[in-house]
Amino acid sequence: MRWIFRLIALVIAIVVVAIIGISLVPAERIAEIATREVTKQTGRELTITGGVKPVFFPVIGVKTGPVKFANAEWSNDGPMVEAEEMLVGVELWPLFSGTVKIKEFRVESPVIRLEKNKNGVGNWELPALAASSEASETPSATGNSTVAAITLELGRINNGAVSYVDAASGADYRLKGVNLTLRAPDFQDQATLEGEVIYREVPLRLEASLARLDQFISGAVSGVNLQAGGSFGQVSLVGDAGFSPTQASGRLEAEISDLPGMMRLLGQEAAGFGRKASASGDVTYTKEGAIFLRNAAFGLDRNALRGDIDITTGARTMITAKLDAGDVFLPQSSGSSSQSSSATSENGWSKARIDASGLGAVDADVVLQADSIDLGSAKLGASAIRAKLDQGRLVIALNDVNAYGGKIGGEYVLNARSGLSMGGTITAAGIRLQPLLVDVAEYDRLIAGADIRVKFLASGNSMDALMKSLSGDGSVQIGDGELLGLDIAGMLRNLDASYRGDGQKTIFDSVTGSFTMAGGVLSNDDLKYASELVDATGKGTVNIGERRVKYRLVPVAFAKRGLEQAGGISVPVLIEGPWNRISYKPDLQSLFDAELEKQKKEAEEKLRGDVKRVETEAREKLQGEVDKAVEEAKQKLLDDLRKRLTGQD
Repeated sequence: MRWIFRLIALVIAIVVVAIIGISLVPAERIAEIATREVTKQTGRELTITGGVKPVFFPVIGVKTGPVKFANAEWSNDGPMVEAEEMLVGVELWPLFSGTVKIKEFRVESPVIRLEKNKNGVGNWELPALAASSEASETPSATGNSTVAAITLELGRINNGAVSYVDAASGADYRLKGVNLTLRAPDFQDQATLEGEVIYREVPLRLEASLARLDQFISGAVSGVNLQAGGSFGQVSLVGDAGFSPTQASGRLEAEISDLPGMMRLLGQEAAGFGRKASASGDVTYTKEGAIFLRNAAFGLDRNALRGDIDITTGARTMITAKLDAGDVFLPQSSGSSSQSSSATSENGWSKARIDASGLGAVDADVVLQADSIDLGSAKLGASAIRAKLDQGRLVIALNDVNAYGGKIGGEYVLNARSGLSMGGTITAAGIRLQPLLVDVAEYDRLIAGADIRVKFLASGNSMDALMKSLSGDGSVQIGDGELLGLDIAGMLRNLDASYRGDGQKTIFDSVTGSFTMAGGVLSNDDLKYASELVDATGKGTVNIGERRVKYRLVPVAFAKRGLEQAGGISVPVLIEGPWNRISYKPDLQSLFDAELEKQKKEAEEKLRGDVKRVETEAREKLQGEVDKAVEEAKQKLLDDLRKRLTGQD
């Protein structure tokens, strides 16, 4: 890009000649000489329409009409540079001593098109100009270059437009409304630049100073102080920078008051990012396009983090970070908490579309150590977490997570490559259920510790769709605890669904069971409930998608404290209803059905007994008659034989 500055210097030199000979040579001739010389030196055609006209106020110099400078042969995007007008004003007397003191250099409505082709060649690379300027770049005995003979009191670009397109990487950056002022009283000393541009419809204010403009123009690194700001906030860099190749290092400071606006400026969606952010640290931007941030401090709304970040570019941008944090608060969805709570409790899960497209913007590997993490619907204590993001698929490894008095481990996966899905395998040991269920399901009646294992998978573009598609399996082992608002033993003793008892709670020793999930419905058929008063089994469903419970608890053995079953009858308990209005009542219909079934069986047994007795009596009577008839026939036969043998009639 240094050729641009050399081109400008060449144009200025030609203009100086024009000023000296303005009274001797016609304007059209000066324009012809200027265009011919630039074309010769650069190998690109320069066209000046309207000639060159002398100017004597407010500066002495020349003004051109519309100017066009041809693009590279391989480009199809029009001239590399075109402008409606160009003005160059100089101080007259220094010209005779060989010094060019430019009072004003102004370009009106320029359009600058910078681009790289697929081979990485920039359209600003001018081999002809490079070869012709080699000699002029050779340092003199004093170590100064010919650039040192030029000074610029005021340079202005009014209402310009600048574009940069890279055919290889796909980068496309476009500025409009470019209004910049450059001051360089001595090219071997400090130069300043200030003004405004518009990028992605966002007005930006720029202020910059270069320690050595001559070094910067020649492609070397120079000290730099850059300030950029807009409605989104302020960003500054104090250090060193160069543009050929582009590189920088120094202290970065950023205060972002509108983070969504900043993300839109970077071409990214702002969903879920929060509102305010800050960053500071030692930054290095390499010529390969990599960014390294060390000793960094970050703020995001209420969050504060410290650590190191590496950002490398290539086929995809890769972010690698190791961060330490205090209390972390993840951004929540918009809307008041009361509205959110109402929508969740009364109307089910939110059907608002979840936009996870931001997961596909970059790849990442982030290690986070935090004192606590507030997820909104759940809260974690001291945690060591590693998150890997690969082309829209986020894998979070829970390496050492403290939560609700216990430990959580496993892996959580969020996949936005095609639609949205989530899944994972989570294990929890020693978790206190009451605070967990309050946070997750707004249910506060179960007080106990538990070990939990769950494997799950869900898909859908809203929380409602995700919860209604849940599938998987798991197991629960709950230790001794209490179920508030329900006295099962008293209910069974009194056969009264409204009975709550003095303590209005049920104390138990353990609850164990396993479950499966399909279509958002959790099913269990092997629950075992043990307490000092009663043991029970249970089975039923928890419809997670519809947020409803339908469960049946059956006492199987009464023990201790003299609790006796009513007439030896085991009374089941029904647990039913929406999560926020669960009801508990004896299953009297089941009790009636069971008693009816018992009586039916007793009647059937009695009938079978009667039938068997009648059959037996009939069989015995018939057998007796048969035996009697046989005996009589036998006796008669013997009598007949006796008579025949004795000859009796």
